[in-house]
Amino acid sequence: MARRFLIAVAVMALGAVFIAPSAQGAFGISNWEALTCKENVDTPGLGETTAGVFPLAKPAGQCTNATPEKWFTQAAGHPPFGITDFTLNTPPVGKGGGFPEGFVKDIVVNTPEGLSVNPEATPVKCTVEQLKQNPPACPPTSLVGINYFTVSASPLGPNCEPPAGCLQARAAVPVYNLEPFQGVPSMVGFPTSAPGEPTIIVGALDPVDQHVSFTISDIHAPDGTPQHPPIVGSRLVFFGGKAGNPNPLANGTYLTMPSNCGSGQTSTLDVDSYGPPYAVAPASDSASFTTAVGASGCELVPFKPTIGVSTKGGNVDSPEPTTVEVGIPFNPAEPIANSYLKTAKVTLPEGMGINPSAANGLETCSNAQFAKGTNNPITCPAASVIGSVEVDTPSLPVSLDGTVYAAEPLKNGPGAAATGEQFRIFIWAKSERYGVNVRLVGNVTPNAETGQLTAVVDENPQATFSKFRLNMNGGPKGILTSPPTCGPNSTTTEMTPWSGNPDQNKPGSSFNLSSYPGGGSCPTSLGARPFNPAYTAKSDSTKAGAYSPFRVTVARPDGQQELKVVNVTLPKGLTGKLAGIPYCSDASIAAAESSSGKAQAASSSCPSASGIGSAVVRAGSGSEPFKVDGKVFLAGPYKGAPLSLVVITPAVAGPFDLGTVVVRAALNVNPSTAQINAVSDPIPNVFGGVKLDVRSIVVDIDRNQFMLNPTNCEPGAVSGTLNGGGSNPANPAAFSAFGISTAYQATECNKLGFKPKLFTRLFGPTKRAKNPRIRAILEAREGDANVGRAALTLPRSLFLDQSHIKTICTRPQLASRTCPQGAVYGQAEAKSPLLDQKLKGPVYLVSSNDKLPNLVADLRGQVNIQLRGVISSKRGGLKTVFPEVPDVPVKKFILNMKGGKKSLLVNSTNTCAEPQRAVLNLKGQNGKKVKNNKYKLRISNCGKKKK
Repeated sequence: MARRFLIAVAVMALGAVFIAPSAQGAFGISNWEALTCKENVDTPGLGETTAGVFPLAKPAGQCTNATPEKWFTQAAGHPPFGITDFTLNTPPVGKGGGFPEGFVKDIVVNTPEGLSVNPEATPVKCTVEQLKQNPPACPPTSLVGINYFTVSASPLGPNCEPPAGCLQARAAVPVYNLEPFQGVPSMVGFPTSAPGEPTIIVGALDPVDQHVSFTISDIHAPDGTPQHPPIVGSRLVFFGGKAGNPNPLANGTYLTMPSNCGSGQTSTLDVDSYGPPYAVAPASDSASFTTAVGASGCELVPFKPTIGVSTKGGNVDSPEPTTVEVGIPFNPAEPIANSYLKTAKVTLPEGMGINPSAANGLETCSNAQFAKGTNNPITCPAASVIGSVEVDTPSLPVSLDGTVYAAEPLKNGPGAAATGEQFRIFIWAKSERYGVNVRLVGNVTPNAETGQLTAVVDENPQATFSKFRLNMNGGPKGILTSPPTCGPNSTTTEMTPWSGNPDQNKPGSSFNLSSYPGGGSCPTSLGARPFNPAYTAKSDSTKAGAYSPFRVTVARPDGQQELKVVNVTLPKGLTGKLAGIPYCSDASIAAAESSSGKAQAASSSCPSASGIGSAVVRAGSGSEPFKVDGKVFLAGPYKGAPLSLVVITPAVAGPFDLGTVVVRAALNVNPSTAQINAVSDPIPNVFGGVKLDVRSIVVDIDRNQFMLNPTNCEPGAVSGTLNGGGSNPANPAAFSAFGISTAYQATECNKLGFKPKLFTRLFGPTKRAKNPRIRAILEAREGDANVGRAALTLPRSLFLDQSHIKTICTRPQLASRTCPQGAVYGQAEAKSPLLDQKLKGPVYLVSSNDKLPNLVADLRGQVNIQLRGVISSKRGGLKTVFPEVPDVPVKKFILNMKGGKKSLLVNSTNTCAEPQRAVLNLKGQNGKKVKNNKYKLRISNCGKKKK
């Protein structure tokens, strides 16, 4: 846009034709300074001109770099005067002195960071149309300064020949605060000699630190040439404070000093000149000026920030829209303003955490797309928007608006959250109308244990604002989850001012919630939260004795206590086939715990051969929790249990990788019933700093031919307890308990056969009063119902030798595996298709509540099974009843009882005298029986005998 720089009063005073001198030297700046002053006197007055021969003397009352007593240095104060003053190079007197080396085309001034201009300081603004009128029709109350121009003329010849040199003139023109053009934050202007052609000084804000720059572009004469009174110098004096302002209606806050004290304040000047045909070539020059001292008096600068955090809805544990508002009080009447905010550190209430549901469809914005520190277009994807921003500033008639983006993490994986580089936000506050573009980066650091969030926005620009509001989106993909209790829910802060003089009373705030998700009053404490989770456990097929996938589901709604521990016992007979499955080692489990989620998803630390199923976890508050897939592996002994399972879940949610969640469950096996009791480790409610809000867990044990249904069809249940977070989800002692039971019953048991075979044999002496040893072998057919009860009655020729019952193992000793060696009366082993190896172990006499000690086969291997037999006498014969045999398939069971001094049997007659028969009664788990089945008792030392 053309800008006329002809100063009417100067032209009328000189009345000459100006001709460019011959080249005498380089175009450039001979002097440049920028000051804030408490005192200043300049002449001539408005509408007046001072003329003379180069060099014109400066007024005696000017504030310059040489008058430190006139400087204004109070940090955050309003200087009465803000002055920029430059002079261009001119040859010395006698050599064209006073005539510059080129015609100025463009001027750009960059003010110090933090020296702010408030275009709203004047009660009114002048329009460009008003300024174009002759004379200007600008309201007097829009006056913000005076520009003192020094121009040059040469009536003595092209070289301003001696002895006088060039004539010069200094003229004062009023500077008005203008309504800015579209896309411009501020403008000032002053009239020129050509009607309708004022000079406009356009303000702009630097995108890096928001410092103010002023630009005059394309300075030329009405005919488009630079043949105008050439500018030798310009002294622009702004009325920054009320003390120096001739306008009594100004509110005295047009200029505000930076808030930081220290080294001097730096301003720069850039000037360009015209090239051909007015000069050999275009030229430019730059100059920098740093005040001898910087702002001072920071200890006097107030800083009273405020903080407010609120949710739009009143529900606890919900993805409520949340507003965080930081305020800096602004009072134009105060001689020293509140310091600018340098760093905002806000710690949200405990329990208000990052919501995993926000990861659904979430994308992030890269540093390049955000282009911080530039005016380049922002190209962040729409799916990265997580909120909006509003900024109220006294420097503009409107509020800024803008967008909050989820920023691309600079670090991911285990421990990344603690660096503040994983969860970042980009904040863009803008005004297209006024050309304001503020881009900030916030680093969000969650507490690794509680998930409590601390957000830090550092190196905020020294720019005036009264309210800064971040509005974080709520709804199904809301970025934050509200606290779990009514409150008060407190926010704390650490606000750091540029002055370095923080408020000793750290600002804080609190808010209360009023309702429970879905209706009802909100809980007043963590322990007061309800906990009645849903639980189901079922096989895909209930066919007795068949293999079938088994699925467990645990779920809780928003607002309830966290899911912490699962402790359930399977019904009798519902078991798993361990044969052929290697364990996932402790080392592999530890490797998974320390790996990134992406690495674990790509290649699990546990071998695939250990896999027995899958897990699906849904986490996050709201109606659309985020789904994460995991895997389930079989592992070895853990916390005293012979087996364990490990659920490994890569915690990758959209662009964020928190690491790998590993939850291990001890699989205890009841030695009497073989029932499986699964007890999980505490399920994390916070992981990687994220408040998980686990809503459901589905564990699907679907390895082919792993889970085996019972062969009994008695009504049963998967039962136990679920622990909730209670009054402290980090402390197991504070957990709550919820009893669960889900019915389970196998079907079609009557279709199973039941025809086991028994083989018995006596070894050793056959004569009366001697002590033989005995072996019994029970074999079962594959696919039959399992044995449920067994009773073996030996012939009357074999009595119990009570004199041999000496050392007996106590029940506590049996439980702790500390039975004395003398309590061993035999050995037993069992071969099951569910196991790779046989179970083997001693047979003890164990104390009991029965008349005689019990006979217990302590079978050890991958699992420990204790088969208990009750010893009694029936019609003189020895009877042993195994009243409760586990409902697990056993292909062969062998019982070897000792002879001699450790034999429990004594011959009452010569056992070879006649055939000996044992009576076996068996009952299958399906109720079918083998009753009064007489088996020939084979005797090794009798030789062949007739039946």
